[in-house]
Amino acid sequence: MNNHVVLSAGPAAREPHQWSPEEVDAALRDAFAERWPATLDGLGRVQRYALIPPGKLVRPLLTVWSALAVGGRLEHVLPVAVGSEAAHTASLVHDDIIDGDAIRRSRPAVHIAFGAEPAIIAGNSLLIEFLGALVRVADRGVPPQAVLETMRIAAEAGAAACRGAYDELALAGRLDCPVETYLTMAHGKTAVFTRAACESGAVLGGADPEQAAALAAFGERYGMAFQIRDDMLAYRTGDATSKNGKPADSDLRNRRPTLPLLLAYQRGDGQQRRTLRRALTRRAPSLQQVHQILHDTGALARARHMADQYWIRARQALDRLPPSRARAELAAMPLPTP
Repeated sequence: MNNHVVLSAGPAAREPHQWSPEEVDAALRDAFAERWPATLDGLGRVQRYALIPPGKLVRPLLTVWSALAVGGRLEHVLPVAVGSEAAHTASLVHDDIIDGDAIRRSRPAVHIAFGAEPAIIAGNSLLIEFLGALVRVADRGVPPQAVLETMRIAAEAGAAACRGAYDELALAGRLDCPVETYLTMAHGKTAVFTRAACESGAVLGGADPEQAAALAAFGERYGMAFQIRDDMLAYRTGDATSKNGKPADSDLRNRRPTLPLLLAYQRGDGQQRRTLRRALTRRAPSLQQVHQILHDTGALARARHMADQYWIRARQALDRLPPSRARAELAAMPLPTP
């Protein structure tokens, strides 16, 4: 079966309900391959290494399905969906340098493969890619006001994400951090981007204000559920081999008090608290020891429950949209499985 999808901006363009999940996925992957072909050299080669093969494409899929859920056209939103993944990947490239992580997606991180300076430049260039995406959707006939609104959404999300990243640095080693403070940081770090992905798709798809608000709420709550589940991955089994294709001990090594650790510290006895404090002072006990404490205190179960509540509320937001295949795909978006 040929999964390549030919897009048309003219009258022959497909209706939103005609796109299957397999075709949307293929269209996105084709768009990445077209934008970053294997023949690239220099900076383009570094960009391609960072982006291809694409991962799960969570943010692009949120953008596309949000647009299709309100009657939009795939060709009108595809460049921004790709641009959003480029910007997200840029943040990962920079994070790996800051964190000292040598592995990403089960292979050498960009700064290991090409050096720190080329990685920083490539990350910066991928952030700028989103601006080019806005030009491309305008060239495809998206109304200027929708393009301007998408730029506003992206700018506000980017500013909030930077504040979230800065706040995360300030929390390093703080196991006494209130859970609400952590959730505020996680909102800025992750949920603002997933909200922006959905809201941008809605705007580019021609949503009315109520539809755009519903999709923004879905994206925000989905992002919180995603981040909490992602926090749990390193402690899934106590295995130090990987966390989404990167070292499982990255959060501990970088002294990040993720939600499971905070919950365990709140609930733990004196010995358990001392062990957790050592874990965040780089005199780290084994992941197996930390995993056991998170299990014994019920922290993992509590974190899972909190993620589930965000996910339930996310899907409730979709009830404000008319039934469609696209809405169903949003309601079935995957979460990390700890």
